[in-house]
Amino acid sequence: MSTFDDKLTTTILISTVYPLGPAAIILMPMLVGGVIDDFGFTEQQAGYIAAMEGMGLVVASLLAALWIRKISWTRVLLVSFVATALLNILSANLDVFLPLLISRFLAGMTGGTIFAVTVAALGDNRQPDQAFGIAQVVQGAMMFLAFTSAPTILQHWTVSGLYYMLAAVSVLMMLSLWRYPSAGADRVLDDVDASDNRRYTWLIWVGLIASFLFFSNIFGFWTYIERIGQAAGLSTDTIGWALGLSQFAAIVGAGMAAVMADRFGRAIPLLAALLGLLTTLMLLVGQFSSLVFCLGAGLFQALFVLANSYQLGVIAKIDIKGHFLVLVTGFQGLGAAIGPAVAASLISNGDYSLINKVAALSCTASLLMFLFIISRTRHLSSPLAATELRISV
Repeated sequence: MSTFDDKLTTTILISTVYPLGPAAIILMPMLVGGVIDDFGFTEQQAGYIAAMEGMGLVVASLLAALWIRKISWTRVLLVSFVATALLNILSANLDVFLPLLISRFLAGMTGGTIFAVTVAALGDNRQPDQAFGIAQVVQGAMMFLAFTSAPTILQHWTVSGLYYMLAAVSVLMMLSLWRYPSAGADRVLDDVDASDNRRYTWLIWVGLIASFLFFSNIFGFWTYIERIGQAAGLSTDTIGWALGLSQFAAIVGAGMAAVMADRFGRAIPLLAALLGLLTTLMLLVGQFSSLVFCLGAGLFQALFVLANSYQLGVIAKIDIKGHFLVLVTGFQGLGAAIGPAVAASLISNGDYSLINKVAALSCTASLLMFLFIISRTRHLSSPLAATELRISV
């Protein structure tokens, strides 16, 4: 059991645990294809399974706001690691819709709990943009390995093999507990009064709503990107490698956030991300080549993680007492839950183009909301930058 600090080694340790929380949701394109091809579910049923997993993450994240500063993080993680492993093993042996739906909802809850603890820890860093950037780099590397190995796993062990892989990773993550901080940093600002706190609280809610919009359409599109590739006539191997390489691109995007931190502000990176995401959504419509798919998937992932790092940094900056940041995972999870279900309703006779159009509109709205928050809080310093770190009891 360790106390919280801003050392790079601690940030890397937290970042190693960070990807496990949303791992199944990020891998959803391969899981969706797997439950359709191997378990015989329809595209709509697969979308509902994806939505329920995201909903479990939402419930866990909302509950985390009640205990995140009161209960030992390491104890919570131990229970969550064990439960995540068991639920993935159970999922690997279910091919009936309702039982699998329930097990994935519960897996979403355990993953959401892990995600909330890691987001809270990264948000307590004095440089949250950089900390989240490092976490996204680690996540990109791990997801790259997962996506590139997924076609072989699906070929030899079906979608059950992917669930077993997630279970094995959950067990391995227990090794992190001996150095993981048991509690977060104490955020105290003597010069911030109650009126300031209330004034920034409504902006936090604007950010939470914007996070929901962003994730709902990012994951609505991402859930069906494998199907979009197949509709364009691409092979499963090509799609798997493209999605794997997209995780390498995510590392580049996250690395940019980690290196730049806030030295160029947050507005310029978010504007660049918006323009790039809109370009990608326009490219991946109808028929396109393997090269366009690879470039589009890579650009999409790179800009998604870049934008996400800065979005979390925006909210961490105005979350004066540190209670709201964990809700971000809830609203992101709600978006990840609702997005695939909404996207499923937009599919018409194998035509996925409406998903791209709706995603483009909502991404624009969400990032403009974050730019509004930035403009209203440009003179506010970080709640951790001007104070000594103290450990929460």
